[in-house]
Amino acid sequence: MRILLTSTSFQDTPGKHQELLSGLNFQVDTLRGPLKKDSLLPVIQNYDAIICGDDEIDEEVLIKGKNGKLKAISKYGIGMDKIDLKAAAQLGIAVKNCPGVNHITVAEHFFALLLTFYKNVHLEYNITKQNKWKRLIGHEIFGKKLGILGLGRIGKEIAMRASCFGMNLSGYDKLPDHEFCSKYKIALKDSIESLVKDIDVLSLNLNLDNSTKGIINYNLFLKMKKGVVIVNTARGGLVDLNSLIRGIEDKIIGGYLTDVLEEEPMPD
Repeated sequence: MRILLTSTSFQDTPGKHQELLSGLNFQVDTLRGPLKKDSLLPVIQNYDAIICGDDEIDEEVLIKGKNGKLKAISKYGIGMDKIDLKAAAQLGIAVKNCPGVNHITVAEHFFALLLTFYKNVHLEYNITKQNKWKRLIGHEIFGKKLGILGLGRIGKEIAMRASCFGMNLSGYDKLPDHEFCSKYKIALKDSIESLVKDIDVLSLNLNLDNSTKGIINYNLFLKMKKGVVIVNTARGGLVDLNSLIRGIEDKIIGGYLTDVLEEEPMPD
């Protein structure tokens, strides 16, 4: 069996996943993703399966693969918005992901971003690197109001840690876990609009699909108090970029902290 491995996270992180794959005696070829369809189309038909990251696997790529050897796709991660799941099902190509593979890591990264911003770590780093000495006044996150949009695995991990930091929690989810929310004193809201109305920090923890694309937009910003900080560790496409720029320019958005972009890697 011949496998194409494109996930850089899989390739760059030693662990049992690499040991398992190497012990299966498959032929494994590697490319550095995320790959655009133009990079996949010339090669996809040569592989029985692909272990992917956020590669562009649309219907055209899937048809080309099916006409060759492609039988299965494994997403090293959770979000499968880059894969045309409907086309894969019609073509009989199995698609799997890895639920729970990174929920702790993402929750920790949320706080890495938030504390870096509130404590001016990024600014002090650059100042010190230039051999200068300037003290910037940071802020505490204790007592800040955190709104969590999406209370799945990652949202819950963020909530547990935020509780330890002494943040006041509210949340919105279509299918909330009431027992969990009660335990961690999360005030459940009945809509996104009511969630964002009176918070200091908004955490985005949604899947990206047609219903959530651009869900964070200027009309929603107008319902927020000025200076709100948005942390997006989910998907870049959740946020309308033009709205975000306008929101920052109008000083509604105090900060946008993210490790995801709508187009990855960034265009030149």
